[in-house]
Amino acid sequence: MFADKDSQEQPNQILKKKLNKKDQRTRKVQNMKKKYHHHTRTISDEVARQFSQSEMMQLMEDKQLSMPSSSLSRKKKCFSLYTESNLDPSLFLTDYSMVSNNTFKDILLTTMTTDDNQNFVNKLFDTDEMLTCIRQLTQLINKLNYFKLQDEQWSYYYNLGVSEGIWNGRVSNSMALINSMCYSYGRSKILIAQRQKNFTKKLQMLQINIDEHIKQISLSTADMNNLMTIINDFLYTDQYELRMELERRRAMLKFDARDHQLVHTFYNLKPRQTEIHSAKTIWKAVQDEQALKYEIALFKTWLSSSKSSSSLTLCTFQDLALTKINDIFTHLIFDKQLSSATNHQTNSIDQFIEDIIMKTISTAETIVENYVQKVNNEKQKVLNNQEKFKKPPTVDSVITAIENRQLNMIQRAQYNVEQILKTIFQENNITKT
Repeated sequence: MFADKDSQEQPNQILKKKLNKKDQRTRKVQNMKKKYHHHTRTISDEVARQFSQSEMMQLMEDKQLSMPSSSLSRKKKCFSLYTESNLDPSLFLTDYSMVSNNTFKDILLTTMTTDDNQNFVNKLFDTDEMLTCIRQLTQLINKLNYFKLQDEQWSYYYNLGVSEGIWNGRVSNSMALINSMCYSYGRSKILIAQRQKNFTKKLQMLQINIDEHIKQISLSTADMNNLMTIINDFLYTDQYELRMELERRRAMLKFDARDHQLVHTFYNLKPRQTEIHSAKTIWKAVQDEQALKYEIALFKTWLSSSKSSSSLTLCTFQDLALTKINDIFTHLIFDKQLSSATNHQTNSIDQFIEDIIMKTISTAETIVENYVQKVNNEKQKVLNNQEKFKKPPTVDSVITAIENRQLNMIQRAQYNVEQILKTIFQENNITKT
C-alpha cells in the first residue's frame, strides 16, 4: 500500500519539477521582455530628446503650413475631415458671431488690397457699436451665401437624378468591404425635395433679416454699397474651402455611382469563383495603392510648402493624418540599421531626419510599385485560363469588366487628391469668377 503511494508520488514530484522549471523559464522570458521594453523606451526617449533639438524635427512636429489669414483656429485643423463624405459642410464655415470685434477687424483689414478700402474700414470702425453691427451683418451674409451654395448643391443633385438617373444606391457593408467600394451613394428624390424646400425657406428668412439689419446702419447709399462689396469679397475668399468641398462632393457622387454600376456589371457576367477572387484581390490592391499615393502626394506637397512658408501657420504634419506615412517614418527612425546615427553629435541630426524623410518617401513609393505588380500578377492569373475556359463568360470580357472598374477607382482617387491639395494648400488658388 505504501509502495503504491510512493509510486504515485514520484510521477507527481517529477511533474511538479517540470512545471516549476517551466514557470522559471516563463518568468525569465517575461523579465527579459520587461528589460527589452524598458531599454527600448530609454533609447526612444533619448532619440526623441536629441531630435527635439533639431530644426528638422521642428519641421515634422511644430512647423505649420501657411494659410490665408482668415483661416482662424475656430475652423477645423484636422484635414482628414476631407475624407468624410457625409461630413456636415457647415464645419467649413466660419462663425463670426463667435469672433471678437478686434479679431474681426484685423481679419477684414488684412484682406484689403487698396489703401482706400483700408482707410474706409478704419474710419467706419471708429466705434465698438458700429463694429459689432457690421460683424453681425457679416455673419448674416455669411449664412446667406452658405444657404445659397447649399441650395445650388441640392438643385444639382436633383438635376443629376433627372438627367442621368443618379439618385441613391446601397449595398451591404460586407459586400462593400470585400469589393473595396463605398456601401452607399447619393440621396433619395424625397430627401432632395425636402432639402430644397428647407433651404429656399431659410434663404427667404435670412434675406429679410439682412434687409432689417441694414436699416440699422446709418450710412450713405454709396458707403453702404462699398461696405457690401468689401464684405462679399471677404466672404467669397473665406468660403473657398466650402466651395471646393461641395464641388468635390458633386464629382465624387458620379464616381461612386459609376463604381456601383461597374461592380454590378462584373457580377452580372456570372464569373467563376477564381475570377471573383482575382477581381477582389485586384481592386483591394488598387484601393491600397491609391490610398498610399494620396498620402505621398500630401506629404510631398506639405514638405515643399512648409519649407517655403514664412508666415504663421495652421496645418501641421499631424493635421494631415497620414497614417501609412507616419508608420513608415516612425519605423525607420527606430530601425536598428539607422539607430547608430543617434550616437552622432547634435549637428548631424538635421541630416539624419532629412535622410529619414527621403527614405520614407522612397519606401512608400516602393510599396506602391508592389501593389501595381500585385495587380499585374493577378491579371495574368486570369489570362492564363484563356484556353482552359471556353464557355461564357469569356476571359476577355471578365478582364475588361475588372479593368473598367479599376480605371474608375484610379480616376476617382486622382480627382480626390487633386481637389484636396487645392483646398488645403490653397495659396494663389483663390480667384473670383
